[in-house]
Amino acid sequence: MSIARPERVTISDIARRLDISKASVSYALNGRPGVSAQTRARVLDLAEELGFHPSSAAVALSAARTGTIGIVIARDPQVITAEGFYMRTLFGVEQFLNDADGSLLLRLTGENGEDLDVYRRWARQGRVDGFILYDEHDDDPRVPLLLSMGMPAVMVTSSPIDDHIGRLITPEVETVTVMLDHLKSLGHKRIAHISGPTTYIHERVRAQMMTTEGNRRGMRMRHVEGTYSYESGATEAHRLLTLSARTRPTALIVGNDIMATAVLRTAADLGVRVPEELSIIAWDDSVLCHVARPQLTAMDHGLMEKARLATHLLFDLIGGSTEVHRYSPVGTLLVRETTGPA
Repeated sequence: MSIARPERVTISDIARRLDISKASVSYALNGRPGVSAQTRARVLDLAEELGFHPSSAAVALSAARTGTIGIVIARDPQVITAEGFYMRTLFGVEQFLNDADGSLLLRLTGENGEDLDVYRRWARQGRVDGFILYDEHDDDPRVPLLLSMGMPAVMVTSSPIDDHIGRLITPEVETVTVMLDHLKSLGHKRIAHISGPTTYIHERVRAQMMTTEGNRRGMRMRHVEGTYSYESGATEAHRLLTLSARTRPTALIVGNDIMATAVLRTAADLGVRVPEELSIIAWDDSVLCHVARPQLTAMDHGLMEKARLATHLLFDLIGGSTEVHRYSPVGTLLVRETTGPA
């Protein structure tokens, strides 16, 4: 007579009992970053209670990981050092990594393809387990490159296309709606938008959304392209604010905090009163918006939390998750002193 053998306990069993992902269970069991100390303790306690023993293959796979992720930023150094976006983003990534006992490998490169060499080298050397990507372009060469090397990656983006990499998607239409509804409530009908470089997909998505949503609200929208630099903000603001009184915008939405401070200074130089004659909204909030006089109305996108979400998604993908798309929450409009009645 054969004796019935107890069924072998699996990672799926533990994940189901604790209502967490299999990736989180794997991180906890193998001592890898990606979960909090509390979750790790719960997993280990239940594994001991159930008599779980990982397979040798799973242990070997885990041991091959570094616990390190990579971020390569291909931007003008002058913009990066002045702009608050990447500082808050990197702080959010580090917050997650500190909790998960992980590490970040960061590299700043030029904007002419040098970043691709870094991705190839780090992947070939096994220095990172995956990458977080920013500033998506059309036919972005990073996507097929990382897929061909089998490297997990998360693109922080406005585009929900399914191309088999992870995507943390920002619903830009909701941000645009918040901004335009605020300006509409103040009676503004002539709105100008100074964007960043339209080579970036998110900038084109924003402009398209503004046109569509502005038309629905009876607003006349005008778009001009900047470079995120102070100089480009000042140049475009001067062009817009020296138009005739009948065509000059009564409100400006500006693609980042640096350009928004340039708009504020240019308006003062031209004798255009803010907010009496011109309202200004910065797309990103930062300390520059607080110290400006008057203080700049700006959108707080929760950049640190967004970075944490992107890092969490990447660790889940590294752990074998097949959920490639997640959405980031909508930000909050911080109404300060640069917006007022038209």
